[in-house]
Amino acid sequence: MENINVRAYIGAKIKEYRKKMHWTQAELAEKVGAAHNTEASWEKGDREPTMQQLYMIAEITGASVSDFFPPLVDDSAMVMEKELITDFRNLNYQGHALVAAAVKGLSQMPEYRKMNE
Repeated sequence: MENINVRAYIGAKIKEYRKKMHWTQAELAEKVGAAHNTEASWEKGDREPTMQQLYMIAEITGASVSDFFPPLVDDSAMVMEKELITDFRNLNYQGHALVAAAVKGLSQMPEYRKMNE
């Protein structure tokens, strides 16, 4: 198994999601009750947020807490699923309804169902 610096990975993900929201470090820090320099140290990988702060960051950015951690396995199905979830989150309500209807329809067609499940 590859040795991953989890603290640095979390910091990079915090920065990625903060930038997606167009927030400064100070703005994100304020939203989760942390000092600006604390948030900056998360992004550098010098410190890590508390579980509560990480949960809050995930909640306010629309991410999942698991998005902030490296994947445990390199599985192409998991990667595709994660990409689909990300794309789904970028859709509005009408888009969600269309995707749900399409998935429901496909899941009822024998040629698209997994065997033995």
